[in-house]
Amino acid sequence: MRTLGVVVAVGAVLALLPVTLQLRTPQSRTDDVTAVAAAVRAAGRAGDGVLFMPSRRRVWSLHNPDSLRGLRDLALDRSPVGSHTLYGTEVPAAVIRSRMLATARIVAVGDPAGRPLDRTVREDVKRRVLAAHFGVYGTRHAQGARITVYARPGRC
Repeated sequence: MRTLGVVVAVGAVLALLPVTLQLRTPQSRTDDVTAVAAAVRAAGRAGDGVLFMPSRRRVWSLHNPDSLRGLRDLALDRSPVGSHTLYGTEVPAAVIRSRMLATARIVAVGDPAGRPLDRTVREDVKRRVLAAHFGVYGTRHAQGARITVYARPGRC
């Protein structure tokens, strides 16, 4: 009976081995925070604003806060550490709007195309202001994310 148990256990391990190896590859993840951070660093310039769209995507920057060095988070009120939350807290929509309008270039970090949009007042304001006052300068894709640089006309 004991031999049968050992054989079953070994068989289970061998059967699951390919699955566990696949789960450990970058391709198995829905997003790659290291690639997202690198894309944000490559897209942004010192003094640019950054927006996480939706705000829960701010979590992508937590593993490496240096990925945002030189960029100003236009919606952030209190950091995740300062607010004791996973995503931080954001300022009211009117403040986000005014900060965006005072900025020449914005790096928007968000979900890939085709994902449902968050229908909150803050997220709606971010999308409306970008559409009305900024043009798309360029878009980069990292696994699970889309990083788009928006600029005021003539300010690329």
